[in-house]
This record gives sequence, C-alpha cells and structure tokens, in this order.
Amino acid sequence: MTASGNVFALESEAAPEPVPAPPVAGATVASPAGASSLVDRYLEEQQVTAVARFAEAHEAAHAGGPALAERYSALMPATPPAPGQQYAFDVDLDACSGCKSCVAACHSLNGLEEEESWRDVGLLHGGSRSLPVVQHVTTACHHCLDPACMHACPVEAYEKDPDTGIVKHLDDQCFGCQYCTLACPYEAPKYSRDKGIVRKCDMCSDRLADGEAPACVQSCPNGAIAIRVVDVEQVIEESETHLFVPGAPEPALTLPTTAYRTERVLPRNMVPADYHTVRPEQAHWSLILMLALTQLSVGAFLVERLLELLVPGALTASIRPVHSASALVFGLLALGVSVLHLGRPRYAYRAVLGLRHSWLSREISCERPAASASDRSPRSWSPTPPPTWCAATARPAAA
Repeated sequence: MTASGNVFALESEAAPEPVPAPPVAGATVASPAGASSLVDRYLEEQQVTAVARFAEAHEAAHAGGPALAERYSALMPATPPAPGQQYAFDVDLDACSGCKSCVAACHSLNGLEEEESWRDVGLLHGGSRSLPVVQHVTTACHHCLDPACMHACPVEAYEKDPDTGIVKHLDDQCFGCQYCTLACPYEAPKYSRDKGIVRKCDMCSDRLADGEAPACVQSCPNGAIAIRVVDVEQVIEESETHLFVPGAPEPALTLPTTAYRTERVLPRNMVPADYHTVRPEQAHWSLILMLALTQLSVGAFLVERLLELLVPGALTASIRPVHSASALVFGLLALGVSVLHLGRPRYAYRAVLGLRHSWLSREISCERPAASASDRSPRSWSPTPPPTWCAATARPAAA
C-alpha cells in the first residue's frame, strides 16, 4: 500500500471532529500538546542519511552542543611532519558513498570556475557477471614525492614545501603552457581558460597551518577523507609493490602519497567506468602549426646542405640565399606561432627558467641556435663577389 493509502486509512479510522469556529482577529490558535501532522509522522519513519546526521551535528554545535573541532580531530594528525615525513591524504574507500560533497566544498571554498574541479569522484567497476563490483573513489592531487608537474614546468611555477611536502602551484609565475597537465599521470593540474593559467589542489595549506581541516575533509559526511603524516621511505617501499588504486597509473612513476584503504578484496580487473570512452582532446592548432613550420625550417636547412654535397658549387650559389632565407623565416615563424599557445603570452620570456629540469625549456633554448645555424654567415646571403676596393686593400696586407 502506498503512502497516500496509509494517509487515507488513518483518516478513515479517526473519529470525526467538529469543525472549529473561525478564529477571532488577533488571537492565536493553540495546537494540542504532542500533536503532529501525518507528514511529520511519515518523515520520522524514514531512514536518516549520513548527510542528515552531519547537518544535525552542525546544528547541535551552533545550539551549544559539542564543538565541531572534536569531530575533525580524529581526521587530522596530532603533530606536524617531522624530518623525513610529510602530509598526505588518507581515503577510506569503504566509507566513500560517491555523494561528491567533497567536490562541492572544494569548489566553493576555492572559488573555482563552473567547469573547474580540483577534486573528482570517479567510479570503478569490475568483477564477474555473477558477482559485479563497483567502488566510488575520490581523488585530488597526491602531492607526490617526485612530482612530474614540477619537473616538467618550464617557468618554475611549482614548489614542494620542504616542511609539509605539499606541492603548491604559483599562479603568478605560470604562463599557461599546460605542459604540466600532460606530464602528470593522474591529471591533477587543471587549466583555467578564463585566467589563462593552471591551478591545482594545495591541500588547503592555509587551513592546515591554522590547525583546521581542509574543505574536503570537513565536508565528507562519512569521514572518508583524512589528513595523515606519512614516512617518505615507507611511501617509496610501498610504491615498489605497485599497489595503489585499480586502473590508476603505476605509483612508481611519481611516488604518490595518498593512501587508499579498504577491508574488501577488490578484483584485479576493475577499471574506471569511462575507461573505454573516447573523448576528443584539445586540438592545439598553434602547436600543430609550429611543428609544421619547424619541420619546414629544418628541411630547408638539410636540403641546402645536401645540395652542397651533390651539386657543384656554381649551381648551388644562386639558390643558397633562398634556402638560407626560407629556413630562417620558417624558424622564426614557428617561434612566433608557439607563443599563441600560451594562456599568458606576454610572459613567454620565462620559458627558459626551468632549463635544469624541464625538457620544454631545453627545446625552446635549442630553437635559437637552430635558427642561427640556418643563416650560416652574413656573406652567404650575397652571391656577388666583394667590392674591388675591399680586394685592393687586402692585397698589400697579404704581401
């Protein structure tokens, strides 16, 4: 019987009541003590969800109940990291229900854009047809011991805090090349088109410094996310076992510090729900055009060298300026077009700051010598002999 049927049954069993007289203007109508509507009775019978319990705890705290700090103290480390340690996320997969309250809290606290998200909640599925298994997984930046984003950045826009181990992104230093988004195997850095830079999770480091839990930790109604202090050596040892999350890249790549715990035995064939989904990536037309122009520049330079080896010098002298000029022009155009790929092109001069560790900085640094080499020398531009006055002044000196 439906809820509406129960309502009708209760109304039919109740004794008829006299119709009350209309209330006098200005008078209050008092309801009998303990009386409640049928809707209230129905709601009381419903199962209280985790979100409702979480809301009740907040309301109790504001009404003079126990402080909320006691609730979060179990999700925070008692002491800051010691030498050889760092902060890390600790995720209880058995408690994660996939409600995405952590995503909403992170989005609200950091003022992210509508389609921007520093924390994501995904779904893994696997098992067999007779015993399928699904698992929700919440993930953000893993604040790796060997972060690929920091090594790939050509402008030194990443730093790893020596005390906390948190990998921070310096927004003012970033010029929006998006190279870190390609280098990170876990897709933690997110590109903001409106701002023209990359941004990422910093574990709410300002809140941690004040002893407060990050937004995702406080918002989870089941307490599935916590902050723990981990030993660096232990993270390295555990990465050698290749046990991280089913379907995730190997932890040995960047040594992620996030710990995923579960008391269940997850099948080895679990993959993300969108594992077989094909999505078109960004075209990066400026990079495509830069690659084509670079190949033309190098090709013109190599053709000139090949003609010098195979064809007599008299025949190549007339076309040598054309090859040199084309190689130089194509190379300079490639450099100019590459700047259009940046979110903030006016800071393109910073591209060589990461020369010690970034392959992108090294590639950019090699473009200038390549363009100079295509020119060979200033005299190669003119096939005509030097003026007679220059030859006349040179003969006595040689004699």
